[in-house]
Amino acid sequence: MSELIRVSYLGRNPKTATFKRKLNAIRDLLKKQDLTSYVHDDMVNSTASSTTLAGISGAGKSTATNIILNTYPRVIYHPEYHLLQVPWIKVDCPYDGSLSEFCESFFIALDRRLNTNYRQKYTSGKTSIGKMIADVADLCLIHAIGLLVVDEFQHMNLAKSGGEKKMINFLVTLVNVVEVSVVLIGTPKALKLFANEFRQARRASGSGSLVWDRLSFDESWDDFLDEIWDYQWLKSPIPRNEVITNKLYELSQGVPDILVKLFCIAQARAILMAEEPGEECLSSDLLDDIFEEQFSIVKPMLTALGSNDTNKIERCGDLIIPEIDSTLIIAFDHLKPKPLNRHKKVDMGEASQTSVANDARAALVSMGVADDIAEPLVRDAVEANPELQLIQIIQHATTALSGLSQKPKKSKEKEKAPLTCPENWSQLKSPDMRKLYADKTGAMYELLAEHSVIYPVETLLAG
Repeated sequence: MSELIRVSYLGRNPKTATFKRKLNAIRDLLKKQDLTSYVHDDMVNSTASSTTLAGISGAGKSTATNIILNTYPRVIYHPEYHLLQVPWIKVDCPYDGSLSEFCESFFIALDRRLNTNYRQKYTSGKTSIGKMIADVADLCLIHAIGLLVVDEFQHMNLAKSGGEKKMINFLVTLVNVVEVSVVLIGTPKALKLFANEFRQARRASGSGSLVWDRLSFDESWDDFLDEIWDYQWLKSPIPRNEVITNKLYELSQGVPDILVKLFCIAQARAILMAEEPGEECLSSDLLDDIFEEQFSIVKPMLTALGSNDTNKIERCGDLIIPEIDSTLIIAFDHLKPKPLNRHKKVDMGEASQTSVANDARAALVSMGVADDIAEPLVRDAVEANPELQLIQIIQHATTALSGLSQKPKKSKEKEKAPLTCPENWSQLKSPDMRKLYADKTGAMYELLAEHSVIYPVETLLAG
């Protein structure tokens, strides 16, 4: 990802006259809406590249990509050029979508990032696909987009898009002409539809492709289980043993998404059904019962994965379990939220500072401050003055906390959200988070940020 972003900017230095001439030439080309005349031109001197990330659903492709992308700034303002630079942007293909719907998703993603109104500007009225494609490319130039990540590419309906060639020309134009690096993420079944021609395009596969497979039953599986095993929220947690390790792999076939959801739902069932603390634990029989009840829709696909038969795997298609997320929400709606007994240690480098910081954090938690709030308050105080004593750190933290709480109280209490079946969530009124979840087309985080329902952590960390 780092390389793809950086190489796309090598030929786009706004200080050079060459770049300005090239920018004008490209914009003239885009106005003609003819993507085929320039797409395979040998004279093109683009530094941008592209790659594909293919793998079964639930393997962690999108999660890992999001974590990596979020290490880079979302927007950079350059006052000397009056430029809002967008280093990267990620677009999820609409389900069963056409190329025009993909372009609209791009406008929506850019509007959320920049608080603009491109969607209404470029999609109102009768707009041709060629015009929308040219507008997408033009916005990539205007905002100096370095990397375009197209996720869930298997949703792209190539027939609705006008065939493979139009989609290929669009993507290769971004790489060769506009000099925007492109990453395609999807299942192997979708990507292989046009892989041969896409790879023939100049620089279209400059960074190669990566196949993201499920976890193998080896030390990598043990490492992954070790990471999630600390998240047992049960009164009688069990140590990981060989029987449970083998059972989890047998049921999930090494697909991380299925493993995590099976792990969570099994705990919810154990908490709800246990009559005494000793019964609140995981077991092989409980995992079997949960799998048969909640994962029956993917059982044939997982069986195909276990057989390692390529033909059976291709016939199964994608691993999609749409009802599992709502099952998790419904299951945990019945549970009363309880703080975790284990708290993450505050590491300040020096042993003495670390000890005092952890004592201060424990004191704040005992006073009723949530641990995820107490930890940054303590860290901020110690980093500001490493010589502070325990009582001074607590005073600094409580002062900062009281400053945040000075907000006018609402005169009317919020009404309790009505119980609604998951299939009717889209009919609820905004800003009910269930409606937001049901109507989302892109990343849930950006949708929550757009509706101002995410707590402004920046003000808290500012102290």
